Amino acid sequence: MKNILPIAASCLLVGGGIGYLFGNQGASEPGAIVSPDSAGGGSLSSRSRTSGRGASIPESSDKPASYEEVSALPGQTARLQALLEFYSGLSNDEFAAEAAKLDDLPFGERIIAGSILFGAWAEVSPFDAMEHANTQMGQAGMFVRPTILQSWAATDPKGAADYYSTNKSQFAMMGMFGGRGRGGMSSGAASIAGEWAKQDPEGALAWAKSLDGRDSSDAISKALSQIATSDPLKASQLTAGLEGQALSEANSSIAREWAGKDWAATETWINGLPQDQQGDAMGSAIRALASEDSQLAGAKALQMAEGDARNEAVGSVAEAMGRENPEAAISWVMKNGTEEAQRESMRDVMGNWASKEPAAARAWVSEQPVGPVRDAAASSYVMSDHSGNGADQIAIAESIADERTRGWSVGVAAVRWMGQDKEAATAYIQSTEAISDDARSRIIERAEGGGGGPGR
Repeated sequence: MKNILPIAASCLLVGGGIGYLFGNQGASEPGAIVSPDSAGGGSLSSRSRTSGRGASIPESSDKPASYEEVSALPGQTARLQALLEFYSGLSNDEFAAEAAKLDDLPFGERIIAGSILFGAWAEVSPFDAMEHANTQMGQAGMFVRPTILQSWAATDPKGAADYYSTNKSQFAMMGMFGGRGRGGMSSGAASIAGEWAKQDPEGALAWAKSLDGRDSSDAISKALSQIATSDPLKASQLTAGLEGQALSEANSSIAREWAGKDWAATETWINGLPQDQQGDAMGSAIRALASEDSQLAGAKALQMAEGDARNEAVGSVAEAMGRENPEAAISWVMKNGTEEAQRESMRDVMGNWASKEPAAARAWVSEQPVGPVRDAAASSYVMSDHSGNGADQIAIAESIADERTRGWSVGVAAVRWMGQDKEAATAYIQSTEAISDDARSRIIERAEGGGGGPGR
């Protein structure tokens, strides 16, 4: 169970996709997903069912007997614990039977249950879990395979690495949801390397260096990042021999882990790097520092040379400041950031401000000159102000200059207005030229209970 918990948590990053596809896909669609045979890995059914050591989880005398029993428990925490207990120790046939039941669960329950089920199954028999994803789930399998791979690597990284090496096409979607940036799902190689490094850092790094291209740099960066969580100095010494993008990503991952532990040592190390490696590493370090000391992080960000790394650092500082005082954060970024940094900061900072002080946030947006920064702020305000008057939100949305952003924001505000004053909102929606005819139809359909959404 202790191994399943982090897997379940990480899978929630892409759980929306899992939940949606579980509810909309049935049997596999021919040609939709590369099968193990065509990917070069051989038939899973002909291979061992016991690869993967599986977590040893004590049986409980009051272990739930069914998912229905789990869902009937009061309290989300109790249900999660019971779900972990229920899925522990199932046989392959029982796991397959439970996976088939996911289609019938409510959307939110599918997200959590699917993540935990496949994480648990992969610890017991990863080949069976993978075969089920490949042959029974159609396109939904692309969202389940990352869960299986990471859980497999958590107990048997060498086995997961061997499977990945001969079936890479099955994991092509991994790393495409922000995993290489400030959050999201890691690539397949990085996912394995991160789990491997928790158990055998040297082995993980050796495997990462044996890979080619993007896989190698992703895996090296992840392995060194994991090593840096306990010994950043050692991780920094293990970058010897790396060059180019692989070295830059490795330094950034180490800086991110080191900065929260010892800023002075991190800064000294970064200043000793080659000039062309310092910017990205410092930006990564400042993003980590911002959560601990936003004032110091802000001062350090403004000392950086202009460029993308500085813009990202400034944006991270503004985001961190905005958690406590969004008005001060916006004032700081408007004074110190480039237009790009200002625009990128608006989503989170304006979102916090609109949630806490919608009237002040709306007044600030109204005073800004037309342009990309105002558009970003206005769009974020419309998304985040759930207490305001629909007509006021429509006015802000209509003032957005960018046509696509304006249409989407008007749609969001109109849907919210429908819940406050359906007659007035309907009259507006039917007459406005700020949204497309398709969006107009979807908004009205949603208001009448038919689903849909504002669209773009």
